[in-house]
Amino acid sequence: MNSEPGKIFIIAGESSGDMHAASLLTELKRSLPELTAKGIGGQELKAAGAELIFDKSKVSYIGFSAVIKNIRKLKKIITDTKNFILKFDPDILILVDFPGFNLKIASGIRKSFKGKIVYYISPQLWAWHKSRVKVIRETVDLMIVVFPFEVDFYKKENVKAVFAGHPLVKRTDTFLSANKKEESKKLAISFMPGSRRDEIRIMMPVMTETAELFKKEFDCNINFICSDNFELSFYKPYLKDNEFNLVRSDGNDELNYKTILNSDLVITKSGTSTMECALIGTPFSVVYKTGAFNYAIGKRLIQVDHIAMINILLGRTAVKEFLQEKMVPEDIFEEGKKILTDNKYRGDMLMSFKELRSVLTDKNASANAADMIAELMKV
Repeated sequence: MNSEPGKIFIIAGESSGDMHAASLLTELKRSLPELTAKGIGGQELKAAGAELIFDKSKVSYIGFSAVIKNIRKLKKIITDTKNFILKFDPDILILVDFPGFNLKIASGIRKSFKGKIVYYISPQLWAWHKSRVKVIRETVDLMIVVFPFEVDFYKKENVKAVFAGHPLVKRTDTFLSANKKEESKKLAISFMPGSRRDEIRIMMPVMTETAELFKKEFDCNINFICSDNFELSFYKPYLKDNEFNLVRSDGNDELNYKTILNSDLVITKSGTSTMECALIGTPFSVVYKTGAFNYAIGKRLIQVDHIAMINILLGRTAVKEFLQEKMVPEDIFEEGKKILTDNKYRGDMLMSFKELRSVLTDKNASANAADMIAELMKV
């Protein structure tokens, strides 16, 4: 084991993971300011002080078909990453969600790696691909989970897991304490098509058509919240000459949250954004569509009735989901119209958001996880 101040290698392959990895590293550096951190991630993790050996864009592909198309590139990156970790010899390897990549790294180095392997933010194995639990049991020293029920799930699988809280609770609370919704005479409706190229290509045409329906019915401003992974020019062809607002944070973390806060309705793809909308307190509905090949495989593996985390945690349909062939502009519009015009319906949804907060508790996940990892580094 290395002596203080210590070394970590951290892997975050997606935008949400990059955000949470950065918060974790920031907290770790409070107690271990001389800590050396290297890894795979994006601009947030880099800004937090990690030296990146690969940008997350090099490893993040959505769907089985995209992975297959890029399999040779991925295999080389996985091999290079494993070799780098073993040479770097960190005290702790921290894996942040992103199971397809991270579990290959963990299983590939476990026999030769002298340090500890920590998984922060569990893959949703209870929802699909439960077979991967075996890999976690054999390779991971500690699961730091962000949903309370995951502790029991892993306990049944003989895997050590600790609930740290959810990092978005602290993040959104901090944001809300400094920001209030702005008054506006016009409704604001925002669309969130995701952060990866393939999903944006599928989401944007349907979202644009849905936005046109809202524009015809309401005097409203339409926003599309764009990923920093792409220039705005990537999105413009999908808008079909409509004068919709394209919002891109360009490193200003609060801009997306402000857009959500100041929206009366959000239509978002499934993922982290559903939690952000709920915790900020903006009514929303969820959409998702993937290619026929990906869907056919995914459908065989999925073991839950819902895709939005709020629906899974509360055990009911708190927000509507429009998936695959049900992702129809007219139906999404009708649900949005009901949210905007039916006060009781909207109020019930807002009460569900408060219920979600009580389930997640107010624990500071990033600080708790950092404390657990710092303790492991002493062993």
